[in-house]
Amino acid sequence: MSFLLAKILVKILLLALIPILLAIRFRWDAILPIIIYLQLLLIWAQAEIGLRQHVLLSAQFDPFFDVELIKKRVVNAHSYNIYVRNTSKNPAYNIRVGRILYENKPMPPDNWSKVSSELISSLAPDQKVLLCSLNEDIVKKDPTIEVSYSNHLGDLREICIEFFRDEKLFLTPRKVQAPGILLNTIEGLTLFLNEMYIRRHLGLGLRASKIDKEKVKKRLK
Repeated sequence: MSFLLAKILVKILLLALIPILLAIRFRWDAILPIIIYLQLLLIWAQAEIGLRQHVLLSAQFDPFFDVELIKKRVVNAHSYNIYVRNTSKNPAYNIRVGRILYENKPMPPDNWSKVSSELISSLAPDQKVLLCSLNEDIVKKDPTIEVSYSNHLGDLREICIEFFRDEKLFLTPRKVQAPGILLNTIEGLTLFLNEMYIRRHLGLGLRASKIDKEKVKKRLK
């Protein structure tokens, strides 16, 4: 949390540095330059809003997926085949397995011999194909598989396939970072202040990394 706060404060300081220097150098004569600077910030924010509208437009062409795990017996061991299905009306292109993670650490290159995967050039709506095959030793470690693909506009996207106990799969999309610096700074400051308000309301310390559920229940009563 301290790193997040420091990052936000540095951005705010850089944005406020120009009007501060103008006020120190020109005093009352700095009013007009400061107004011009604020107008430039407004134009900057409008440009970032336009970029975000493009991201929203691109999201309309993003496909949705479902995954299925099929276990097969192969020579005194098991092979796990992961199938992916396009459940949307939008096609997907260039689907491939990226990294395989163990507890957020990439799988060593030597273990990739236990993985079989190929590039899927396209996946039509309601089409189901084999994404990859995994060795039993890999599945036992509950890996996370990063899968990249492109939408109809060519924008690169990523989803994660996570293994849970009882050999179940959980599919999550990677969050797309909203473009821009100014709006992200304002949103980051707003989220930080909201979190501080919630922590204060619940009686939590600023450095508390874990939330005491019993304490929260008492506060909410």
